[in-house]
Amino acid sequence: MTKAISAAAAALVMAAALSCSPYLAPKDFDEESREFYSKVRYIITKEERQAFLRLKPSERPPFIEEFWERRNPVPGAEQNTFREQYFRRIEEANRLFKEGSTPGWLQDRGEIYLTLGPPDHRETYPRGTHFYGKPEEIWWYGFFPIVFVDDNLSGNYRLTPLGARHIAEIARAQAAETEPMAGMKREAGPSFDFEIAVEKADGRTVIAVKVPYKDIWFKAEGDTFYTTLEVSLTAQAGDGSTVWEATKDFKISVPRAKGLELFEQTYEMRFVTALEPGSYQVVAVITNRTGNVQSKKSFDIEL
Repeated sequence: MTKAISAAAAALVMAAALSCSPYLAPKDFDEESREFYSKVRYIITKEERQAFLRLKPSERPPFIEEFWERRNPVPGAEQNTFREQYFRRIEEANRLFKEGSTPGWLQDRGEIYLTLGPPDHRETYPRGTHFYGKPEEIWWYGFFPIVFVDDNLSGNYRLTPLGARHIAEIARAQAAETEPMAGMKREAGPSFDFEIAVEKADGRTVIAVKVPYKDIWFKAEGDTFYTTLEVSLTAQAGDGSTVWEATKDFKISVPRAKGLELFEQTYEMRFVTALEPGSYQVVAVITNRTGNVQSKKSFDIEL
């Protein structure tokens, strides 16, 4: 989860991806075309939508057939599990999110349910999470939280992002899940970013490796998220020779109750070195054992 996005751009992404405004079909659409155009609003690409709107009535049925075939996990198979699962999720969303005046699949919760699938864990707070709070839900996809709040006590829960980057990550995840030929289940953890800092402590040099919690891919077990990060550091002198190296495993365990609190924070891993004053290049490799995702970066440091 490393893609940066400005607040303005994020607002545009959210307006396009999570709008509850009517998805109106042209007046000349027949019933089949109108139904298709409405139901695929969350998964049709911009290019596909524009192409469909330009078609003559006789050209629409072949387009619809090809649209679903492009998303068929087994091309040519009579049973298209992607299509079946998508429409099953519409039915499930209508059943699960009955509150409010809007059909469940057209609510914010319905869109997330259709595009990302059922959460790994769903927390509901009919009286909110604090005194005078509004009804709230927190959905967890691994360690990634999505928050919905019923601001008007109307039953229509609104997606409440935790920040601009959070919006970007939801949009990225939706695109990854709904693009043609993508499966409907998450198969691997995300890539991740990290930084290092050099500090002095008790006369010793410490290299601190810092990874955002939101970039760490966790497993869930009961009310606890856990994983192991393997970190390898290698310091090289100006001539390219290795002058110091270290490898350590860091086991991380986070209670679900602290997940939202830590989501915007950083996990820090510290290494004490015996490096002499001078210039070095430090190569850091982090392997997230959950999903076996690896990230590697080089840093120039001055001691």
